[in-house]
Amino acid sequence: MVLSLKFVKRETAMPLVRFSVPAALSAAKTRALADAVHDGLVATCAVPVKDRFHLISVFPPERMDLDPSFPDVKRTTEASVVDILFLEGRTNAQRADLFRHIAAGAMAAGFQGDDIMIALTENATTDWSLGYGRSYGDAHGASDELLPASTAEK
Repeated sequence: MVLSLKFVKRETAMPLVRFSVPAALSAAKTRALADAVHDGLVATCAVPVKDRFHLISVFPPERMDLDPSFPDVKRTTEASVVDILFLEGRTNAQRADLFRHIAAGAMAAGFQGDDIMIALTENATTDWSLGYGRSYGDAHGASDELLPASTAEK
């Protein structure tokens, strides 16, 4: 069997989101934070609803060391960090809208506004492999608008 890859055009590429949350945070509140982030990505960055790639890490208090007051905030024991990794292309306005949307959704779920720290990092297609060890950039040429769809041939 020979494996070939076919590529389909996509408007946007999926982000990878990592959550670092305290162990004391309930599963329901953790899910509410993840939903707020995903809703923000869909609403402000044109991420397709089904493109949800979340990794949630839970830390005991001794393994989560966040300055409680930098910069001029008051973090509680529910302070959480959201790391969003994207292909390059968001405008500064989209970033600001995304941050506001996430904060509003998290606060609606019961978080304090100071408890949500967000880091957004963008990189290039050559920094990703979405499967089979193939560089997303190499497999797709210069375009950032391609995602692989696997098919098998005999």
